[in-house]
Amino acid sequence: MSSQFVFVKKPEGATSDIMECDNCFMPLPIYVDEYSGHRANQRPRSFTVDEQLYEIETVLDQWYEPSGTYFKVKTDEGKVYLLRHDGEGDEWTLQSGFDGDDLFARPSIEFITVGPEVIHRAEKLTESYEHCHPGDAEIPFDWLLAEVIGKHGLLEFILAEPARCPNCKHEITEKTLTSPRRQC
Repeated sequence: MSSQFVFVKKPEGATSDIMECDNCFMPLPIYVDEYSGHRANQRPRSFTVDEQLYEIETVLDQWYEPSGTYFKVKTDEGKVYLLRHDGEGDEWTLQSGFDGDDLFARPSIEFITVGPEVIHRAEKLTESYEHCHPGDAEIPFDWLLAEVIGKHGLLEFILAEPARCPNCKHEITEKTLTSPRRQC
């Protein structure tokens, strides 16, 4: 089975800054418990998607590319997944392909692509991000995106352009932890 990626672009003439995305196979941010031996992020032990834990039985293959380190893993259920670790951003994602495509077809999850206007409105709700104030950041940026568009539930956001920290200008993702502005 080959990897399939769909890049979502705002349709010409669209009046909304929010776009629905059906069958999008974008890399899915995940939490990974990793074993660190003599090198950091040496080997993933388990990963979590939608509060479901997947124990990794073995790493079948591992390779390096400029965009990150890839791990082809087999879980204790016998399924094969492709995980990617971005060392620069210290972020893990599930890639499409193999048995991972089943996890991307998440019928209970709504994928929403947000454009620049929504991203900038959410940026204005933040005081700082985990990159410049790690001790204060505790709310994921996607929570603020949900607040801006007024939708709640099982949502995954796809940013049409990168968001930036107002202090250090570091690029942030929908899963970056934030410190919201205090309401007066």
